[in-house]
Amino acid sequence: MSLFATVEIPCPSCGVSVAFEAVNSVNAVGRPDLRDDIVSGDFQKQTCGSCGKEFRMDPQFTYIDAGRGHWFAVFPEPELEDWRTHEEEVVRLYDKAFGSGASPLARELGRSMRARLVFGWPALWEKLAVFDAGLDDVQIELLKIGLLRNLPDSPFALTNELRFVGAPDDGTSELAFAWVDSTTSDFVQGVRVPRALYDDIAAEPEAWQALRDDFADTLFVDMKRLVTAGA
Repeated sequence: MSLFATVEIPCPSCGVSVAFEAVNSVNAVGRPDLRDDIVSGDFQKQTCGSCGKEFRMDPQFTYIDAGRGHWFAVFPEPELEDWRTHEEEVVRLYDKAFGSGASPLARELGRSMRARLVFGWPALWEKLAVFDAGLDDVQIELLKIGLLRNLPDSPFALTNELRFVGAPDDGTSELAFAWVDSTTSDFVQGVRVPRALYDDIAAEPEAWQALRDDFADTLFVDMKRLVTAGA
């Protein structure tokens, strides 16, 4: 079941209170239209009736798609610094829903689930894009680390993050990434890289094993895990 609650939030432009249907959980099987809205970037967007400003509410909800085997806990991007605490909470939540604390039927369903913790809309869009493309998200994170080491003239900045956006179906054998402003979710710059770079990571396991181990048995599969840990 997809659950919403009406809340009053101030418009970020004029400050007038706006009634907003805030999501608490999304069941993509029962409401495939909500998944479509998430992918398109239209989900949780609203226009202020006073000034006409369109804005999007920060995400904080659970997302389940039993048909695709997806279970995500989504938090606002500013809470990324507390990922350790959130990951511990989400592990307990998932265990109660589909793990050892769940019913036998739910545990059986949980065996086919990929559980993830994400922060911000771009991170959620990325997970959906990665899994829709049939790719491994750990390997995508390793590829992004490699790209950051070698991309010339990248718009890397405190608020810019590199996100996978898709595998273009145009016969180019490339993977599409985009630099996105993490505070606004706005597109900054696109970049395409050869699919062979992704495949090379799988072909050279020893070279990447130390970094791969950092993502072993975790729900927060994101290179920012390593950046914030280092900080």
